[in-house]
Amino acid sequence: MPEQVTLALIVAKPGPLQNSLQALMTTMSQIEIVAEANDPSALLRMGGRIQPDIVLLDASLPENEDWAALRQIQETWSQARTIVLVESSEQQLQAEQAGANVALLKGFPAAKLAAIIEGGVS
Repeated sequence: MPEQVTLALIVAKPGPLQNSLQALMTTMSQIEIVAEANDPSALLRMGGRIQPDIVLLDASLPENEDWAALRQIQETWSQARTIVLVESSEQQLQAEQAGANVALLKGFPAAKLAAIIEGGVS
């Protein structure tokens, strides 16, 4: 029986974090990166053209764009699990209150993120 493919969307500014997320995702055979967005406006242009199972959102956007982007993700792709990568415990709480399925403090081991993606661990 073929392995179920999980479609992933990465929302992060170009740089080390985006590159690391891409590298991790490509090592996971059941993950297919269907799209990447550098900012919320790029994300909004994608609209319903893609249907990700998981959305990885880097919460380092200016002002409250993080939470507006999270709400847009939830409205556009209600079936997708949202994993928000945050800078502080305050941001972690804000992400959880905004409806993120998982809010991870940056600096987490790659294995933890892989386990969350593979097994639905929170």
